Amino acid sequence: MKAHSKYPKLKISLAHIKILLYLCSKFKILIGMGLLDNYTGIGMSPRPKWQHQHVIRHAMHYAYDELEQQGLYMLSEATVSANWDDLAPDLVIFDARNKPLSIIEITTHTERLEIIRKCHELIVRFPDAEYFVYDYERNVLYAYDAETQEWVNSNEYEIGSRYLQQPLIEYLLP
Repeated sequence: MKAHSKYPKLKISLAHIKILLYLCSKFKILIGMGLLDNYTGIGMSPRPKWQHQHVIRHAMHYAYDELEQQGLYMLSEATVSANWDDLAPDLVIFDARNKPLSIIEITTHTERLEIIRKCHELIVRFPDAEYFVYDYERNVLYAYDAETQEWVNSNEYEIGSRYLQQPLIEYLLP
């Protein structure tokens, strides 16, 4: 008895594979688990650790209702403009016109200084937005103070967002 599959067999030749790989490289289509391997945006690691993703999930879950009541929304890994190749911070709070209001990067202790440096690219473009960097290894939140143009940390100050009721770190802690 011959077994039949409900799915038709695909006949893919080596030529088809070469064409697919060429098209993927030509149009910067990234395949499989390495989806972000070539991404050069702000603070992106090719495969973030589960702790990183857990902080993002936690923040989005706990901030959702407060932001929605204000007509705002939070997205993860969203570009800050309509350009798909633009910088894509870990978390961004947007207004109804898609203007970034608050930018939050989640990182490790060793990468935090590089992430803070990269935030300055966005500070120039969006000077009215809030900027935060959360070191989940040390549980320290850094915030950019636009008045002094310096970064302060949660070990010295209680850091909050204009758009959330609780100190920001409360939304980030798992």
